[in-house]
Amino acid sequence: MTKLVITHKVTDVAAWKNHDAERERNIGAFAADIRSYTTPDNGNEVAVTMTVHDMAGLQAFLQSEACDEIMRRHGVIKPVTLFVE
Repeated sequence: MTKLVITHKVTDVAAWKNHDAERERNIGAFAADIRSYTTPDNGNEVAVTMTVHDMAGLQAFLQSEACDEIMRRHGVIKPVTLFVE
């Protein structure tokens, strides 16, 4: 399985954190051990880590209009950067 780190900025960190459960439901079809992180200085950069078991499915989801709508609701500011182990 592949470890993945996703980083990006958000408009409101507290609002973004309130969507943790929704993120886990949507990404859970493709990955496990999904965790979200914020910066200690209360900046607007965040990260999500996961262990991916279906990379093709996750990539398709991340490129979908459904994912774009979720990111808009969660206040994601593009670009989104992915780091793969």
